[in-house]
Amino acid sequence: MKREMSPETNAVVGCASAFLSPSEVAPLKTELAQPLDWDALQRMADDHSVMPLVAYVVCRHAGDLVPPNILQRFRERFIRITQDSLAGAQEWQRVLRALGEAGVPVISFKGPALALTAYRNLALREFHDLDLMVRSEDVLRVRDVLVGDGYSLGSPLLRQTDAALVRSSNRQVYFTNKERGTSVDLHWGALHEMFSFQLDADQLWQAAYVERQEGMSFLSLSPEHLLLYLCAHGAKHCWRNLCWLCDIACHIQAHPRMDWDACTRLAELTSCGLLLKHALLLSEQVLGLQLPERIKHYADDGRARVLAETARAFLFREHGDHPGYLRPLQYHLAFAKGWRDGASLVFARVFVPAEPDWHRVRLPRPLYFLYYLVRPIRFVVERLAVAARPSR
Repeated sequence: MKREMSPETNAVVGCASAFLSPSEVAPLKTELAQPLDWDALQRMADDHSVMPLVAYVVCRHAGDLVPPNILQRFRERFIRITQDSLAGAQEWQRVLRALGEAGVPVISFKGPALALTAYRNLALREFHDLDLMVRSEDVLRVRDVLVGDGYSLGSPLLRQTDAALVRSSNRQVYFTNKERGTSVDLHWGALHEMFSFQLDADQLWQAAYVERQEGMSFLSLSPEHLLLYLCAHGAKHCWRNLCWLCDIACHIQAHPRMDWDACTRLAELTSCGLLLKHALLLSEQVLGLQLPERIKHYADDGRARVLAETARAFLFREHGDHPGYLRPLQYHLAFAKGWRDGASLVFARVFVPAEPDWHRVRLPRPLYFLYYLVRPIRFVVERLAVAARPSR
């Protein structure tokens, strides 16, 4: 059964919906006119990384319904986020120039690139790192450029070797620059190898093109590939963040000429059809996204409706309600392409060591094989801890 959402949650979702459809702000004004816990509303907006959208919409469309001190707080937050976004965009362009001088092609996605292409405004999508994709053969060169520029590798590795870096099954590592307060998420694949929904890296590069926004140019994923990636990213993280759904809706609205035939064909060829369908249904149900009739018909699938309800429950779970391991695992298994694919996912989730295991337990190199025991033990201990929590 659907859980009743709090007035503050409804107001936050209403702001996101009003941003997508500015001509339909009446429902939002109704939400904001009732008594609200404004501190809780701001926490909700922060938790879902949509504070810039909430502040922008409230100040623009409903300032008369908000207490003056709250309105001033929203304006100040919006200004601070704008300043941080501008600084992040400057660092992004500086890093791209450094990699360009080294002769390394780079695709920018999420972060400032998505703020520019989907939201058309750097200030409206908060970001905390720079997501860059390179070809696998360029990973070590990029590492050297970033380290030479003051960044340090933040991702833990089982072995501190070049081969271990490139063989990461997550196909992603991050670098931090404490002096500048920035981090770079370096990808050479779209998703962790364990997930059933995958996007071929070679196809991503073949379809990439140069975007020009606000005087900046950068290599971007094609609109169709980026849509599938955004759907996969939300599903990977079990939709714990409303911002990821806003990304999808804003991206679709910003590309009215999207080739939907190519997109659905690509989705089916890459086994991402169910992934795309349920994300589109979720965007329609939660944010009121208007889709072409033929795409609404395409997404109207029984399994996709069930998964959209599961995703909605993840998105609007109560504060502090951790979904645990079983519910996300069941959700991800729904996308598996047969029992072998499902068994591979379960094995990877339960037995294959990951970053949290390396952080929790430090073993000397000769004992690295024990991480394959640490992982299931940690899994069981954490499950017992969740089961022991008092029910509310």
